[in-house]
Amino acid sequence: MHTRLNLDSAVVREARELAARAGAPIVAMASTHTTVSVERAVLRLAGLAGADTDGMPWVNHLVDAVRQTAGLEHGVALPAWDALLAGGYDDLAALAEAAALGKVQFRIPAGADAATARAAAHAALRNGIGRIDANRARRQQIVDQTAEPRKPWF
Repeated sequence: MHTRLNLDSAVVREARELAARAGAPIVAMASTHTTVSVERAVLRLAGLAGADTDGMPWVNHLVDAVRQTAGLEHGVALPAWDALLAGGYDDLAALAEAAALGKVQFRIPAGADAATARAAAHAALRNGIGRIDANRARRQQIVDQTAEPRKPWF
């Protein structure tokens, strides 16, 4: 069978299988590694905003502190929410401020502590995704109200 591009579907299927096999090690490596930028984005999604008086973003402070004391191999969320809950901080901004002052020791929690921290992080990130979804819906509403009318115009 041939497609609209006149390609043999068996050849296409084989090419896709080969590409998946060739890319598998890269996908495996990427799924077990992170970057500072990704971890900062996680904190922004969770609602951490703003900067210190020198203009350094709080997300930078928090990611740097986690990296220095617990490492980023497991991401920032687990150690950050563990410290947030265990330390009695009101929010991520308060945690980031304390971390910037060197007052927080982060750890990779285990067992029930890990489950609690993971659940709190998931809730915060769900809220962030909810904000994105609401903004997307609002943008679409504006586009629907103001976009060019359907053609033909007459």
